[in-house]
Formats: sequence, structure tokens, C-alpha cells
Amino acid sequence: MHSLRMFRALTLFVLAISLLVVTTPARAQSQSRSVAVPRRDADITILKNGNARFVETWQVQFSGTPGFTFALRAVGLQNVAAVTDFSVSENNQAYRPTTSNDPNTFFTYQENNQQFVKWFFPTTVNQSRTFTVSYTMQGVVRQYNDGDQFWPEVIEGKKGYDISSITATIHLPSTFSPDQIKAVASLSRAQISIPNGNTILATIKSLAANETLEVRAQFPHGAITAPPPPWQAEADRLVSDRAQRENDAQVFNLFFLFLGVVILITGPLSLYVLWYVKGRDPSVVAVASTNKPPSDLPPGVVGTLIDESADLKDILATLVDLARRGILKMTEKKDSTGELDFAFEKIGDDFKLRPYERTVLKNIFGTLNAVDLSELKEKFYTAIGEIKNQMYADVTKMGFYYGNPQSTRRFYAGLGFAALMLAILFGCVFFELLSDFVDVAPFAMCMPIGFFFAAIGLIILSPFMPRRTPKGASERAKWAAFKRYLESIEKFTKLDQAKELFDEYLPYAITFGLEKSFVQKFAQVGTPAPAWYQYDTGYYPPGGYYGGGYRSNDRGMAAMDRESGTGGGTNRAGEMPSLDRAASGMFRGLDSMTTGFFSMLNTTASTLVSTPAPSNSGFSGGGGSGFSSGGSSGGSSGGGGSSGFG
Repeated sequence: MHSLRMFRALTLFVLAISLLVVTTPARAQSQSRSVAVPRRDADITILKNGNARFVETWQVQFSGTPGFTFALRAVGLQNVAAVTDFSVSENNQAYRPTTSNDPNTFFTYQENNQQFVKWFFPTTVNQSRTFTVSYTMQGVVRQYNDGDQFWPEVIEGKKGYDISSITATIHLPSTFSPDQIKAVASLSRAQISIPNGNTILATIKSLAANETLEVRAQFPHGAITAPPPPWQAEADRLVSDRAQRENDAQVFNLFFLFLGVVILITGPLSLYVLWYVKGRDPSVVAVASTNKPPSDLPPGVVGTLIDESADLKDILATLVDLARRGILKMTEKKDSTGELDFAFEKIGDDFKLRPYERTVLKNIFGTLNAVDLSELKEKFYTAIGEIKNQMYADVTKMGFYYGNPQSTRRFYAGLGFAALMLAILFGCVFFELLSDFVDVAPFAMCMPIGFFFAAIGLIILSPFMPRRTPKGASERAKWAAFKRYLESIEKFTKLDQAKELFDEYLPYAITFGLEKSFVQKFAQVGTPAPAWYQYDTGYYPPGGYYGGGYRSNDRGMAAMDRESGTGGGTNRAGEMPSLDRAASGMFRGLDSMTTGFFSMLNTTASTLVSTPAPSNSGFSGGGGSGFSSGGSSGGSSGGGGSSGFG
């Protein structure tokens, strides 16, 4: 039984290898099919009735498997009355017109404004074939008093193959003096010659797959007996209209270029004037650095006043300020997984707080008196907008701004976006109205483009539009001076003799973005930790070592009984703290709690703005030059053709 299974497995393996060996070369060969056209000639006879008979000779080399079975040629129906009388032959053997798709047959059809002929031949592998394709283009000679014109597309541009050599022979409807015949090719490297009074020759070596060869011939009027083709009048009108547009283009270009430049210059200038009148703060006398807060403004208001923006650092500064003022305290702790967390406990009244301060407390504690920071994750963010709005309302109510800074920004940003939409709409309408001129006068779009950039400029300007009142500008200058003082506080104050300033100035350092350097400077001189912050080695009650109730914990470190009151000079037992216990608290200063404190600030910042993750929906030239005035740019006859093999 085991031997039978082994035999079957080996048989399947051999069959798989054999199949792979057999199919791989075939697959490789099928991917290497190619067509080369060493030569393709066109013999064109212009008839006296205004038609032209085309006889094309195709010399084709087919390579690769599984071989080729058909070819097609498409003649564009532009500037031609009709394309008729198709025939296909090979080695003087005519193909039969039928839709059977059998070898040695052909059929014709129209599609996409093109007349197609498709012919079939026996499967051809690594072999050459020579085809002759003939057809008549009716009504292709433009007739003008100063010369008739014949302008065919000899070789189409959509071929999918290169041609090594081309000769196009054009037989004129009568014999003329050679100096009366003019001819030019669309490609400058093509060679044009006029060997006699009724023949034009065009030759070119190597024509790329995407290149088109057109030959334009002109001969004396009168040889064509038929009336002008029906499409000529419309084509001439289009040519005349385009010539008129090109004549007007210079004026249009200069006019719209001038308007565009004016808008591009006056737009920024107007925006500057707008800011100067509506957004620039009043000038105030510069204020030297000051070593104390200029007023009793809370840090949240100061931050909004300084940079015109109520942001997260202002909320963090407010939180620390509330702790400094005895409204809450903060405690480092470990959660159930051993990760660092922070507990906030409400210990003071909020009757005299500002609206935004109450909102901060309400959204931290709710109806509770204690909460862990981790519990605020993905919850507090809903209140940030309200807090910011209340901060903006506060600075506006206090007379620091002429209008709510956020509302002012939104007004001008909305105005800019509205102007942007109007500029885009205006550009679309303008483009549609002047669509006939845009191609010859591209500078016509300078005007809507100028409006577009002016609107963009207004959007960019909007953050700078909140304007302070003289009172607000003066107050800002004072607080900016205090900020400069905090930046270099060690130069103006002996920190080791002014440690009490740390707790008072910390919220302002946070709102100014100076908290890191500020804390480090005070830590270097042994400043004690703030009274409202308990970390992993102990807790400092309100008053810190400056005064307050202490007791010894089981580690021999001074700590406040978390159940005790915040005032008085005795502990729970009513005892006065000993000097050695108070001294013990002094040595547990900022240097011990810096890491945890900054971790608290960073964690609080990320927690307050955290939002719930989005739910997953579960969806997962020879001869002369210079042609008669007619048809100078109307396009060739039969243009837009194509060809290919399969």
C-alpha cells in the first residue's frame, strides 16, 4: 500500500515537471510576438472628380507564436466626404469581402469617426507577407482660385509598430509646369521631390509607431471638374475663425496679463492694508523685564492674551494653578498593572473660579471628589472646545480684544474660503465663456488665477486678524516682559534665596512653554517639591516645608495624612511637627519629583486630547513653398487613422 502511494506521488511529480517544461517555452514565446514593417508605400492618384484612389503596399515580417491571423487599417473621416471601394489582395490574389473571418477575406465597418477595413490571412509564424490595400477617398481636394490643395494623411500615427522605409507617390489630375506645383511634408526629415509636371514623391527613412506622415500638395486651379467638397466651407470657416482668434490673441493676452498682474500685486497689498487697519495691534511703549506678574490674571487668560490662542498648554497651566491655589492635589500612583498613573483629588471650593476653570474641574471630577487620570481617557476631549470658547470669551469680556479672537479668525477664514470658491466658480465660468480664446490666448486665465491666490492669501492671513485693544496690547506687553524675566530668571534673582517663587510662577512658566528649564533651574538649588504634588516617596501638604501638618509614615519620611485637613500647624494627633521631620521634608525637593512631574504633564496632555478610536465597519521639401490662402490650417483629409495586427 505504501509503495502504491509512493508510485502515485512520483507519477504526479513527473507529470507536473513535464507540464512546466512544455508550457514555459510556449508562454515565453507568446510573450515575444512582434511585427516589423520593413516597407510601406502609398501610390495616390488624384482624380478629376475630386476623389483620390489610394493603393497601399505593406511589407510585413511576423515573428513569434502562436502566430498572427489578421490586420486592420482605419482611415479617419475628417475632411472627407466618404471612404469607399476597399479591396485587399496578396500576391495578386484578391481577398473576398465577407464577415466570416476566414483566411483571405476582409470586411469594412465604421467606428469612432473612422472607416475600418479588417482582413484575415492564414496563421503566420516567423514569416513575411506583402499586402495591397486599396480604397477611394471621395471629395478630398480643396478648391481655391489661387490653387487647389490635396492634404492626405499618408501614414497614420496610431500604428503600434515602426516602419523602416516609406515612399509616397502622388499623381496629380493633370500635367502642370513643375514651378506651379508646391509640396511639403509634416515631418522635416522627409524628402520631397517633383520629378515631372504631374508627380510628387515623398520619402522617409524610419517612422516611429506614434509618428504621422502627412503630405500637402498644391496645384493650379481648374483641373478638378467637380464642385468643392461639402465639408470645405465649414473647414474654411473654422480656419478663418481661428485666424481671427489668433489675430486677437495678442490683444487678449496683453489685456488679461495686465489684469492678472494688477490682481497679483494689489491682492497682497490689499491684504496688508486689511491687516494694518483691522488686525494690527495698537502701538505701546516697550516694557522692561519685570520680576513679578504684572497683575493677578490667571495663566489661562495670560496664555490666551499672549498668543491669541487658547490651547492645551493653557489648560494644563490652569490645572496646575488650581492645584497651587488649593483647589485640588495630585498624587503619583501605580495602577493594577504596575503602570504609572496619577490621582486627582478635589480639596477646595470653586465658588470664586472663572467659568473656564469651573468647566475644567467639572469635566475632571464630575460629581466625584477624586478621580484617576486614566479614567479621563477618551472623555475629557469633549470639553476642550467649550473651555477654549470660555477662555476667548473671558479675554474679550475683560476688554483685551475688539472681538472674540476665535470668532475673528473664523470670520476671515470663512471669508477666504468663500472667496476661494467664488474664484474657482469664476474661473470655470470665465474659461467656458472664453473657451474659444484660451487655446490662443492662454494669459486669459491670469485674472481668475489672480483672484484664486488672493483668496488663498486671505485664508493664510486669517490667524493674524484678532486685534487687541489698547488695554490688551498694553497688558500683553507687560506679560511679555514677565515672560522674558522667567526665561532668564537666574540672571535677575538668586534662586536659592527665592525658592518660594517656584510654586507661584510655575503655572505661568507652563503657559509660556518654559516649564522644563524653569523646573530644572529651581531643582538645581534644592527647591522643595510643591505642596500639592505627592510622588512615590512622599507627599507635601499645602504649605510644604513652609508650614503644615506632617506625620511620619512607615518609611520614616514626612507625609501628610491624606485624611487630615489642609490648614493649621498640627497633625491628626494635634501634635506640632518636630524640626527633624520638617527638615526631612526639605530634602525631598524638586530633584526627586522632576521625572514624575513631567510625566504627569505629558500624560495629562495626551489624556485630555485622546479620542475614541474610529469603529471598523468591517468592509473591506522639394518644389515651391507658400500655399494659397484657403485651408492653411484646416487639417489633413482622413486624419486620425490607425492600424494594427493580431
